[in-house]
Amino acid sequence: MTEAVAIRGLRKVFEGRAGAVEALAAIDMTLAEGEFACILGPSGCGKSTLLNVIAGFEAPTAGTAEVFGMPVSAPGPDRAVVFQEASLFPWLSVRDNVTFGPRMLGRPKDETEVLARRFLDLVGLAGFEHHLPDQLSGGMKQRVGIARCLILNPRVYLMDEPFGALDAQTRMQMQELLTHVWDEARGTVLFITHDIDEAIFLADTVYVMTARPGRMRSRIVIDLPRPRSIELLTDPRFNALRAEILRQIREEASKAMAAIAAEERARR
Repeated sequence: MTEAVAIRGLRKVFEGRAGAVEALAAIDMTLAEGEFACILGPSGCGKSTLLNVIAGFEAPTAGTAEVFGMPVSAPGPDRAVVFQEASLFPWLSVRDNVTFGPRMLGRPKDETEVLARRFLDLVGLAGFEHHLPDQLSGGMKQRVGIARCLILNPRVYLMDEPFGALDAQTRMQMQELLTHVWDEARGTVLFITHDIDEAIFLADTVYVMTARPGRMRSRIVIDLPRPRSIELLTDPRFNALRAEILRQIREEASKAMAAIAAEERARR
């Protein structure tokens, strides 16, 4: 099976006024082409830092990050990023926000318009093409953000807590939508989240990171049937996975709190 993302010996250190902070230490992980992977871990463990390295926003201190065998040195069209905030252009319509990227790449207008209609329909926004972002709910803005990524046809989707700011009901709807979109597009997805249920519901594979400096503690295969619906949340297999992941997360969170307490004592 083709490796879409390969991380080997990755280390990231940030230099600051208070000294060096090691965010990531010796990260090793691979994602197969078409895999949906979620990363969980305690706050501050380096989840977003890892995603930023793969996106090309941050350079590793040591080790390598590759996407389809090519070293990552900068952002590129083979990767698309969805952030917690959709970051739409407020003066552009929904359609123009979605077509902005392809237009900047010089793609034909007629082709781009057809694709925009297709992906807006896929994310449930047919009929909202001419609305401005401030006329949309938070969930609808994130749908525009997903459509904006889909139209670029990237090989890897990088999602940094894209549903984190949504209310519980909207978040659940977006999770179901994303599984439907992924079934259609079948790209490789790396999804960062704090929500254990979200990770299990979405993913083929869940990675649990340690407390800072972040390492990969475990790789858990989510062997649950697709397509998935909200009824899966009451499945005994789902609950067993939740219990195991929660146990690991709590252990790492306890380590993180102990480290913070030790740092505070050292300053006194």
